Amino acid sequence: MNNPLAVEEFIQAHIPPSIAKKIDPGSLTLVDRSFICGDLQERRTDIIYKATFQGAPGYIYCLIEHQSRPDRLMPVRILEYVLQLMRRELEEKGTDAPLPLVYPCVVYHGKKPYCYTTDVFEMFQDPDLAREIFLKPFHLVDLTSIPDEDLKKRPLLGMMEMLLKHAHARDTLAFIKKIADLLQKVESMNQLDIIEAGAYYLFATTKDGTSRYDIVRELKNHLNPSTQDHVMTIAEAFIEEGRQEGLLKGLQKGRQEGRQEGEAALLLRQLQRRFGSETIEKHVYFIHEADSETLAQWGENFVDAKTLEEVFGR
Repeated sequence: MNNPLAVEEFIQAHIPPSIAKKIDPGSLTLVDRSFICGDLQERRTDIIYKATFQGAPGYIYCLIEHQSRPDRLMPVRILEYVLQLMRRELEEKGTDAPLPLVYPCVVYHGKKPYCYTTDVFEMFQDPDLAREIFLKPFHLVDLTSIPDEDLKKRPLLGMMEMLLKHAHARDTLAFIKKIADLLQKVESMNQLDIIEAGAYYLFATTKDGTSRYDIVRELKNHLNPSTQDHVMTIAEAFIEEGRQEGLLKGLQKGRQEGRQEGEAALLLRQLQRRFGSETIEKHVYFIHEADSETLAQWGENFVDAKTLEEVFGR
Protein backbone atom coordinates (compact mmCIF):
# COMPACT_ATOMS: atom_id res chain seq x y z
CA MET A 1 0.00 0.00 0.00
CA ASN A 2 3.05 2.28 -0.04
CA ASN A 3 3.06 1.88 -3.82
CA PRO A 4 0.82 4.40 -5.63
CA LEU A 5 0.11 1.93 -8.43
CA ALA A 6 -1.11 -0.64 -5.90
CA VAL A 7 -3.31 2.04 -4.35
CA GLU A 8 -4.78 2.84 -7.78
CA GLU A 9 -5.68 -0.85 -8.09
CA PHE A 10 -7.17 -0.76 -4.59
CA ILE A 11 -9.31 2.25 -5.54
CA GLN A 12 -10.60 0.54 -8.68
CA ALA A 13 -11.27 -2.75 -6.85
CA HIS A 14 -12.82 -1.58 -3.60
CA ILE A 15 -14.01 2.03 -3.72
CA PRO A 16 -17.47 2.59 -5.24
CA PRO A 17 -17.21 3.71 -8.89
CA SER A 18 -19.17 6.90 -8.18
CA ILE A 19 -16.39 7.97 -5.78
CA ALA A 20 -13.45 6.35 -7.56
CA LYS A 21 -14.07 8.26 -10.80
CA LYS A 22 -13.79 11.56 -8.90
CA ILE A 23 -10.30 10.76 -7.57
CA ASP A 24 -7.42 12.07 -9.67
CA PRO A 25 -4.89 9.16 -9.83
CA GLY A 26 -2.06 11.60 -10.54
CA SER A 27 -2.70 13.37 -7.24
CA LEU A 28 -1.99 10.36 -5.01
CA THR A 29 0.82 11.22 -2.61
CA LEU A 30 1.78 9.05 0.37
CA VAL A 31 1.65 10.96 3.65
CA ASP A 32 4.56 10.14 5.92
CA ARG A 33 2.71 10.05 9.22
CA SER A 34 0.43 7.77 11.18
CA PHE A 35 -2.11 7.77 13.97
CA ILE A 36 -0.47 4.69 15.46
CA CYS A 37 -0.08 5.14 19.20
CA GLY A 38 0.32 3.14 22.39
CA ASP A 39 -1.10 -0.37 22.52
CA LEU A 40 -2.84 0.06 19.15
CA GLN A 41 0.47 -0.08 17.27
CA GLU A 42 0.55 -3.87 17.02
CA ARG A 43 -3.11 -4.16 16.02
CA ARG A 44 -3.38 -1.75 13.10
CA THR A 45 -1.55 0.03 10.32
CA ASP A 46 -2.54 3.38 8.87
CA ILE A 47 -1.89 4.25 5.24
CA ILE A 48 -2.77 7.82 4.27
CA TYR A 49 -2.69 9.20 0.74
CA LYS A 50 -3.32 12.76 -0.24
CA ALA A 51 -5.69 12.95 -3.17
CA THR A 52 -7.89 15.40 -4.99
CA PHE A 53 -11.59 14.70 -5.51
CA GLN A 54 -12.61 16.61 -8.64
CA GLY A 55 -10.06 19.25 -7.69
CA ALA A 56 -11.01 19.40 -4.00
CA PRO A 57 -8.21 18.52 -1.54
CA GLY A 58 -8.65 15.35 0.44
CA TYR A 59 -7.27 12.06 1.69
CA ILE A 60 -7.79 8.36 1.28
CA TYR A 61 -7.40 6.88 4.74
CA CYS A 62 -6.83 3.13 4.77
CA LEU A 63 -6.80 1.26 8.08
CA ILE A 64 -5.48 -2.30 8.03
CA GLU A 65 -6.65 -4.14 11.14
CA HIS A 66 -4.47 -6.84 12.68
CA GLN A 67 -7.13 -8.12 15.09
CA SER A 68 -8.58 -11.61 15.11
CA ARG A 69 -12.01 -10.30 16.10
CA PRO A 70 -14.12 -7.51 14.58
CA ASP A 71 -14.46 -4.32 16.60
CA ARG A 72 -18.04 -3.13 17.29
CA LEU A 73 -16.74 0.40 17.95
CA MET A 74 -14.98 0.68 14.60
CA PRO A 75 -17.37 3.38 13.23
CA VAL A 76 -16.60 5.57 16.26
CA ARG A 77 -12.87 4.98 15.91
CA ILE A 78 -12.96 5.84 12.21
CA LEU A 79 -14.86 9.03 13.01
CA GLU A 80 -12.16 9.97 15.54
CA TYR A 81 -9.35 9.30 13.04
CA VAL A 82 -11.06 11.33 10.32
CA LEU A 83 -11.51 14.28 12.68
CA GLN A 84 -7.86 14.03 13.73
CA LEU A 85 -6.80 14.14 10.09
CA MET A 86 -8.99 17.18 9.45
CA ARG A 87 -7.60 18.94 12.52
CA ARG A 88 -4.01 18.29 11.42
CA GLU A 89 -4.80 19.74 8.02
CA LEU A 90 -6.15 22.91 9.65
CA GLU A 91 -3.08 23.15 11.88
CA GLU A 92 -0.84 22.99 8.81
CA LYS A 93 -2.80 25.26 6.47
CA GLY A 94 -4.59 27.56 8.91
CA THR A 95 -8.14 27.67 10.21
CA ASP A 96 -9.37 29.49 7.09
CA ALA A 97 -8.52 26.52 4.87
CA PRO A 98 -11.41 24.33 3.66
CA LEU A 99 -11.84 20.98 5.39
CA PRO A 100 -10.33 18.13 3.40
CA LEU A 101 -12.48 15.30 2.11
CA VAL A 102 -11.50 12.04 3.81
CA TYR A 103 -12.53 8.69 2.36
CA PRO A 104 -11.99 6.01 5.04
CA CYS A 105 -11.41 2.34 4.26
CA VAL A 106 -10.84 -0.57 6.64
CA VAL A 107 -9.10 -3.75 5.54
CA TYR A 108 -10.17 -6.54 7.90
CA HIS A 109 -8.69 -10.02 7.92
CA GLY A 110 -9.88 -11.63 11.15
CA LYS A 111 -10.69 -15.25 11.84
CA LYS A 112 -14.43 -14.75 11.29
CA PRO A 113 -16.41 -12.61 8.82
CA TYR A 114 -17.01 -9.05 9.95
CA CYS A 115 -20.33 -8.97 11.80
CA TYR A 116 -20.83 -5.38 12.99
CA THR A 117 -22.26 -2.34 11.27
CA THR A 118 -19.97 0.03 9.40
CA ASP A 119 -22.50 2.87 9.82
CA VAL A 120 -22.07 5.00 12.95
CA PHE A 121 -25.76 5.95 12.81
CA GLU A 122 -26.74 2.32 13.28
CA MET A 123 -25.00 2.37 16.65
CA PHE A 124 -27.58 4.77 18.10
CA GLN A 125 -30.73 3.48 19.77
CA ASP A 126 -32.80 5.49 17.29
CA PRO A 127 -30.84 5.61 14.00
CA ASP A 128 -33.44 7.77 12.24
CA LEU A 129 -33.34 10.41 14.98
CA ALA A 130 -29.55 10.22 14.99
CA ARG A 131 -29.49 10.94 11.26
CA GLU A 132 -31.76 13.91 11.89
CA ILE A 133 -29.48 15.35 14.60
CA PHE A 134 -25.93 14.02 14.35
CA LEU A 135 -23.48 15.61 11.87
CA LYS A 136 -26.03 18.24 10.93
CA PRO A 137 -25.34 22.00 11.14
CA PHE A 138 -25.37 23.08 14.78
CA HIS A 139 -28.19 25.35 15.88
CA LEU A 140 -26.93 28.89 16.40
CA VAL A 141 -28.55 31.25 18.90
CA ASP A 142 -27.02 34.59 17.89
CA LEU A 143 -27.98 36.92 20.73
CA THR A 144 -26.49 39.90 18.91
CA SER A 145 -29.19 39.65 16.24
CA ILE A 146 -32.17 39.25 18.62
CA PRO A 147 -33.83 42.50 19.82
CA ASP A 148 -33.72 43.10 23.57
CA GLU A 149 -37.51 43.22 23.76
CA ASP A 150 -37.73 39.72 22.33
CA LEU A 151 -35.18 38.43 24.84
CA LYS A 152 -37.18 39.92 27.69
CA LYS A 153 -40.34 38.00 26.80
CA ARG A 154 -39.09 35.02 28.86
CA PRO A 155 -37.90 36.54 32.16
CA LEU A 156 -35.72 33.74 33.53
CA LEU A 157 -34.04 32.92 30.23
CA GLY A 158 -34.07 36.59 29.29
CA MET A 159 -32.02 37.51 32.35
CA MET A 160 -29.21 35.20 31.28
CA GLU A 161 -29.40 36.18 27.61
CA MET A 162 -29.42 39.92 28.34
CA LEU A 163 -26.39 39.54 30.62
CA LEU A 164 -24.54 37.59 27.94
CA LYS A 165 -25.56 39.87 25.08
CA HIS A 166 -24.45 43.00 26.92
CA ALA A 167 -21.42 41.52 28.68
CA HIS A 168 -19.21 44.01 26.87
CA ALA A 169 -21.33 47.02 27.85
CA ARG A 170 -19.13 49.79 29.24
CA ASP A 171 -21.81 51.41 31.40
CA THR A 172 -22.77 48.80 33.98
CA LEU A 173 -25.17 51.02 35.90
CA ALA A 174 -27.01 51.99 32.71
CA PHE A 175 -27.32 48.30 31.85
CA ILE A 176 -28.90 47.55 35.24
CA LYS A 177 -31.50 50.24 34.52
CA LYS A 178 -32.10 48.56 31.14
CA ILE A 179 -32.95 45.24 32.80
CA ALA A 180 -34.91 46.74 35.73
CA ASP A 181 -38.18 45.38 34.32
CA LEU A 182 -36.64 41.89 34.09
CA LEU A 183 -35.37 42.08 37.66
CA GLN A 184 -38.85 42.94 38.88
CA LYS A 185 -40.49 40.13 36.89
CA VAL A 186 -38.02 37.59 38.20
CA GLU A 187 -38.52 38.91 41.71
CA SER A 188 -42.31 38.60 41.39
CA MET A 189 -41.78 34.94 40.42
CA ASN A 190 -39.75 34.49 43.62
CA GLN A 191 -36.79 33.20 41.59
CA LEU A 192 -34.14 34.89 43.68
CA ASP A 193 -31.48 32.40 42.59
CA ILE A 194 -31.67 33.94 39.11
CA ILE A 195 -31.12 37.40 40.56
CA GLU A 196 -28.26 36.01 42.64
CA ALA A 197 -26.62 34.46 39.57
CA GLY A 198 -27.05 37.74 37.68
CA ALA A 199 -25.46 39.73 40.50
CA TYR A 200 -22.48 37.37 40.63
CA TYR A 201 -22.07 37.67 36.87
CA LEU A 202 -22.12 41.47 37.03
CA PHE A 203 -19.58 41.50 39.87
CA ALA A 204 -17.24 39.18 37.96
CA THR A 205 -17.46 40.64 34.44
CA THR A 206 -17.81 44.41 34.88
CA LYS A 207 -15.18 46.09 32.71
CA ASP A 208 -15.82 49.79 33.29
CA GLY A 209 -14.45 49.97 36.81
CA THR A 210 -17.84 50.16 38.53
CA SER A 211 -17.44 49.09 42.15
CA ARG A 212 -19.44 46.23 43.60
CA TYR A 213 -20.97 48.62 46.09
CA ASP A 214 -22.30 50.79 43.23
CA ILE A 215 -23.67 47.70 41.47
CA VAL A 216 -25.47 46.63 44.64
CA ARG A 217 -26.87 50.10 45.20
CA GLU A 218 -28.27 50.22 41.66
CA LEU A 219 -29.74 46.72 41.93
CA LYS A 220 -31.43 47.66 45.22
CA ASN A 221 -33.09 50.65 43.53
CA HIS A 222 -35.21 48.23 41.47
CA LEU A 223 -36.02 45.58 44.10
CA ASN A 224 -38.25 45.22 47.15
CA PRO A 225 -36.66 45.55 50.62
CA SER A 226 -36.63 41.81 51.31
CA THR A 227 -34.83 41.12 48.04
CA GLN A 228 -32.49 44.06 48.67
CA ASP A 229 -31.26 42.32 51.82
CA HIS A 230 -30.71 39.14 49.83
CA VAL A 231 -28.64 40.96 47.21
CA MET A 232 -26.64 42.72 49.93
CA THR A 233 -25.78 39.35 51.46
CA ILE A 234 -24.59 38.13 48.05
CA ALA A 235 -22.40 41.22 47.63
CA GLU A 236 -20.88 40.88 51.08
CA ALA A 237 -20.07 37.21 50.44
CA PHE A 238 -18.54 37.99 47.05
CA ILE A 239 -16.46 40.86 48.42
CA GLU A 240 -15.25 38.72 51.35
CA GLU A 241 -14.37 35.94 48.92
CA GLY A 242 -12.34 38.41 46.86
CA ARG A 243 -10.62 39.74 49.97
CA GLN A 244 -9.63 36.25 51.12
CA GLU A 245 -8.35 35.41 47.66
CA GLY A 246 -6.29 38.60 47.63
CA LEU A 247 -4.82 37.82 51.05
CA LEU A 248 -3.88 34.30 49.92
CA LYS A 249 -2.19 35.57 46.77
CA GLY A 250 -0.33 38.18 48.82
CA LEU A 251 0.86 35.51 51.27
CA GLN A 252 2.01 33.24 48.46
CA LYS A 253 3.81 36.10 46.78
CA GLY A 254 5.44 37.04 50.08
CA ARG A 255 6.73 33.50 50.61
CA GLN A 256 8.14 33.36 47.09
CA GLU A 257 9.82 36.74 47.46
CA GLY A 258 11.23 35.63 50.82
CA ARG A 259 12.77 32.51 49.29
CA GLN A 260 14.31 34.54 46.46
CA GLU A 261 15.78 37.09 48.89
CA GLY A 262 17.35 34.26 50.90
CA GLU A 263 18.81 32.64 47.77
CA ALA A 264 20.18 35.99 46.59
CA ALA A 265 21.75 36.76 49.98
CA LEU A 266 23.43 33.33 50.13
CA LEU A 267 24.87 33.70 46.61
CA LEU A 268 26.21 37.18 47.43
CA ARG A 269 27.99 35.92 50.56
CA GLN A 270 29.57 33.08 48.61
CA LEU A 271 30.74 35.41 45.86
CA GLN A 272 32.13 37.92 48.35
CA ARG A 273 34.24 35.26 50.09
CA ARG A 274 35.70 33.95 46.84
CA PHE A 275 36.01 37.07 44.68
CA GLY A 276 35.83 40.04 47.10
CA SER A 277 33.14 42.69 47.65
CA GLU A 278 34.54 45.22 45.16
CA THR A 279 34.78 42.66 42.37
CA ILE A 280 31.13 41.61 42.62
CA GLU A 281 29.65 45.10 43.16
CA LYS A 282 28.47 45.50 39.55
CA HIS A 283 26.64 42.14 39.78
CA VAL A 284 24.61 42.92 42.91
CA TYR A 285 21.71 44.50 40.97
CA PHE A 286 21.36 41.51 38.63
CA ILE A 287 21.39 39.07 41.56
CA HIS A 288 18.57 40.91 43.34
CA GLU A 289 16.50 41.09 40.12
CA ALA A 290 16.95 37.42 39.16
CA ASP A 291 14.21 34.82 39.65
CA SER A 292 14.61 31.62 41.72
CA GLU A 293 15.46 29.44 38.72
CA THR A 294 18.26 31.78 37.60
CA LEU A 295 19.64 32.09 41.14
CA ALA A 296 19.68 28.30 41.46
CA GLN A 297 21.60 27.98 38.16
CA TRP A 298 24.18 30.59 39.26
CA GLY A 299 24.54 28.73 42.57
CA GLU A 300 25.33 25.51 40.70
CA ASN A 301 27.81 27.35 38.45
CA PHE A 302 29.54 28.80 41.53
CA VAL A 303 30.63 25.36 42.79
CA ASP A 304 33.23 24.87 40.03
CA ALA A 305 33.65 28.46 38.81
CA LYS A 306 37.11 30.04 38.86
CA THR A 307 35.92 33.42 37.57
CA LEU A 308 32.83 35.57 37.90
CA GLU A 309 32.17 35.15 34.20
CA GLU A 310 31.85 31.40 34.72
CA VAL A 311 29.30 31.94 37.54
CA PHE A 312 27.07 34.10 35.38
CA GLY A 313 27.58 32.07 32.24
CA ARG A 314 29.37 34.81 30.31
